[in-house]
Amino acid sequence: MTDESKPVARVRSRLWTPWRWKLHWQILLGLVLGLGLGLLSGRLALQAAPKASVARDILVGRWDYVLYSLAGQLFLNGLQLIVVPLVASSLVVAMRGIGQHASFGRLLSRTMAYYLVTSTIAILIGLALVNLIQPGVVESGKPVLSMESTQAFAQETTGLKQRAGGAQWRDFLNVFLEMVPPNIVAAAAEGRLLGLITVSMLIGYFNTRLTGSRRQVVDDFWQGVYEVTLMITELVLRFAPLGVMALLARTFADSYASLAGDDRLIQFARIIAMFFVTVVSALAIHVLVVLPLILRLVGRVRPGRHFKAMAPALMTAFSTASSAATLPLTMECAEERAGVSRETCGFVLPLGATVNMDGTALYECVAAMFIAQAYGIHIPFAQQFFIVLVALLTSIGVAGVPQASLVAIVIILTSVGVPIEGLAVILVVDRVLDMCRTAVNVFSDSCGAVVIARGEGQSEFYPD
Repeated sequence: MTDESKPVARVRSRLWTPWRWKLHWQILLGLVLGLGLGLLSGRLALQAAPKASVARDILVGRWDYVLYSLAGQLFLNGLQLIVVPLVASSLVVAMRGIGQHASFGRLLSRTMAYYLVTSTIAILIGLALVNLIQPGVVESGKPVLSMESTQAFAQETTGLKQRAGGAQWRDFLNVFLEMVPPNIVAAAAEGRLLGLITVSMLIGYFNTRLTGSRRQVVDDFWQGVYEVTLMITELVLRFAPLGVMALLARTFADSYASLAGDDRLIQFARIIAMFFVTVVSALAIHVLVVLPLILRLVGRVRPGRHFKAMAPALMTAFSTASSAATLPLTMECAEERAGVSRETCGFVLPLGATVNMDGTALYECVAAMFIAQAYGIHIPFAQQFFIVLVALLTSIGVAGVPQASLVAIVIILTSVGVPIEGLAVILVVDRVLDMCRTAVNVFSDSCGAVVIARGEGQSEFYPD
């Protein structure tokens, strides 16, 4: 073999050995395989079903679906396992450096300002597109939905009603109570990260006020927890491609079987498709136009390099549909691949995974307006801005609730007098849209880390 042919041979060898690829390419391969396997499993379940309505019952009993569920849940559990120690230790370690420079107040104010501005922009983009496209309006101008046509969906919304309870949007101001939990252990166990974040910041800040050996003991303890947690994170991430593949396969098998197996949705197919296009278009504008502009103008970095650096986290967020579960990978990508300082990552990203929900807030606004349009209910311009406010508040307030966005939409619909039964119409595409908006949430968090790091004086990013 000549010297010139050796590099070509090495490239060909790597193409046929995916385990030697870089992590983002491995995860991308997992995404593609998961999509294909999921659609295949869903189709096979439909072919075996005597009636389309029982396709999903057949699907959940298939060996491949069980295998996807097991592998995907194991990977997701592994990510969730390290969230609490990672959030606590990273914040304590970050606050150690921040407290020493007396910059906590400035950093917090910049972080919250970024979250508020980007979430508001995202909601306004969604509001503009849903009014422009009007996905819930058909050419005839007649309402697509009515109480009679959606009565059959009442069962699907019962669980959401129970989760929302009698809550109103004002109740989610209780998010401030979540910041000071009476039992930090219970809060951590239940995944209520706001309280954990508050306590961790207090421990880190006041640790800087200790002196002598006591301070050193606390420093060494939390630094050790942080480094061990990073090692566990690296171990879990070795299985990320397989976990992503399994999660996607399960999700798309579910979606395919449910969509094709629910005959009631055929009559609503057009408006569901238009709703899907509206949400995806709004999310695309935010993640491909607004956030890159912020990166370029404020962070003074090239958006393309940031997309490349955060690719593993974005693809994992898409597959898990959980910002909190993706947090370990988000922090690793931001620090190791984007070059953001440990202090900034440790402070900004855990907080962002809890309160910065650009994609979620956008989705809530579009969904509420879409359902109102489908019922033929006109919402005045002034009341639409009320929806903007409610979407902003609820995107933060229900972050720890299962199916958080749907629960928030129930609250918004109730607040503006729109029947919540129409929510069941969008459930068939909610899972896929949940994956999309989670990726947007994670990317916004990472952009915030870069922008805030730049504001704190950091000048070097994206180490070679």
